[in-house]
Amino acid sequence: MFWSISESRTFKRCQRQWFFKNLLGNARAKDPTRREAYLLSKLQTVSSWRGNIVDSVVSDLVVPAIRYNRTVTVEEAIGRARSLFDTQLEFARRHPLRDPGLSPAKLEGEFAAFHAIEYGEEIPQEELDRAWAEIETALGNLFRMTELLGELRTATLLCPQRALQFKHSGMTVRAVPDVVAFFRDRAPLIVDWKVHAFGLQEAWLQLATYAVALVRCNPHVDFPGNMSRWRAADVRLIEVQLLTNRLRHYSLTDEDEETVDSYIAQSATQMLLATEEKKGKDLTADEFAVTSSPDACKRCSYRKLCWEEGK
Repeated sequence: MFWSISESRTFKRCQRQWFFKNLLGNARAKDPTRREAYLLSKLQTVSSWRGNIVDSVVSDLVVPAIRYNRTVTVEEAIGRARSLFDTQLEFARRHPLRDPGLSPAKLEGEFAAFHAIEYGEEIPQEELDRAWAEIETALGNLFRMTELLGELRTATLLCPQRALQFKHSGMTVRAVPDVVAFFRDRAPLIVDWKVHAFGLQEAWLQLATYAVALVRCNPHVDFPGNMSRWRAADVRLIEVQLLTNRLRHYSLTDEDEETVDSYIAQSATQMLLATEEKKGKDLTADEFAVTSSPDACKRCSYRKLCWEEGK
């Protein structure tokens, strides 16, 4: 089983939601319930969708341009975002989620599915207008972060969205930083882009886990050969709030690394105990506790499946 920061938070919020997403859902399963769980996992809010569009433009256009010393303008970035926005919005409004043969993985750049449409709700035009305005703001702010972009240009290697994995407490820890930057004469840098409307949420634990994963993972073939020289405390960490134009710098101590280890161990143990180490196909929804928050239940993508399967 895999463990990640997002999965640990889902498990804490609602064990049944975690079960549907991480254990039951399967894109290739012939069982209709497992297929349905997989499809429901693709639902998004407008807010999360617009954040994913920003992430896509940064990871697929901006970072590669920096890596290969090409010029990219804010106008190009916003143009790419607009194309994704319009294409995905048109697809999401049709909501062909259950069309025979549909494969979200094969529709990269086109696929989107909204929670609201799945559950028979309207998406107000003003919400879509706000989402687009925030995409423009986020990308505009990024291009004004000249000091950060300048540092990324001095890196010997930039790795966007690269999975880092290592074993811990009987599970495989998986972390996917937005950008890992390696330098010839400095410690690695991890950058995490955030697109929060208020920018109040701090991502220390997430970034700390990324640092631990970077120094413990089985290195990718293009990683520098001297990775063993670095400790988690050496890795530099930056949380970039693109909507509020703020950067938060974090650093770790050895005690902080112990805190991360304890958090992973406690969370992973709870997950293993909840499953009794069974496989997903051998578990049922009613074996997992549900959230005590009505709001969390209302926002959950698996609501219809949960009410049906967990009777």
